[in-house]
Amino acid sequence: MTQGALPKGFERPSDSGSQGGSSSSAPKKRGADKLGISIAIGITAVALILGIGFTGVIPMDLGLPSVMQPATTAPVVQQAPPSSPSAYVPMKSTPSYTPVNNDLIDRLDWSISTGDVVGMYLDRVNSSLIVHTMTINDGELFVGLNADYIGSDDGTFFVLVDNQEHEDYEQAGMDLYINLPAGAETVEIIGSYAIL
Repeated sequence: MTQGALPKGFERPSDSGSQGGSSSSAPKKRGADKLGISIAIGITAVALILGIGFTGVIPMDLGLPSVMQPATTAPVVQQAPPSSPSAYVPMKSTPSYTPVNNDLIDRLDWSISTGDVVGMYLDRVNSSLIVHTMTINDGELFVGLNADYIGSDDGTFFVLVDNQEHEDYEQAGMDLYINLPAGAETVEIIGSYAIL
């Protein structure tokens, strides 16, 4: 290229009296404009590719599936197999099987005026029935004992409330009416035998 020569696609602006008769004063940059546009498109393409590669998300929600967005499908719900109708045992019934964990809460008659009875368990070693209670106020616990589980040779029972001897109760045959103090947690009814 000679001194004063312009790159291809560029022309010198013509003076009003110069040869060539061109009337426009703006230079023609056809090649440079194309090169600039090509570079801008190339940079944009590289940025999009890198953006998709790092995030996994295609910008401008084109409706295409994305790596980061799982397809929406309905959840699969598995149901337990139906149990047989004979497995249902209503409360306060007398089933013909031995209760699990020796809990007699569903096998003996009982009621409590304030609070709740959490469980009733036989202790064969001490020949007793242990009743776990939750009480907030003073109340009365009724327990109808059954000779199939616990009994006494002379017909009398000994009562402990929270491991302390308790004499504030009445006995009518196999029925015990025990006055409980607030906060009582354990009532132990001791007889002559306990059968698991």
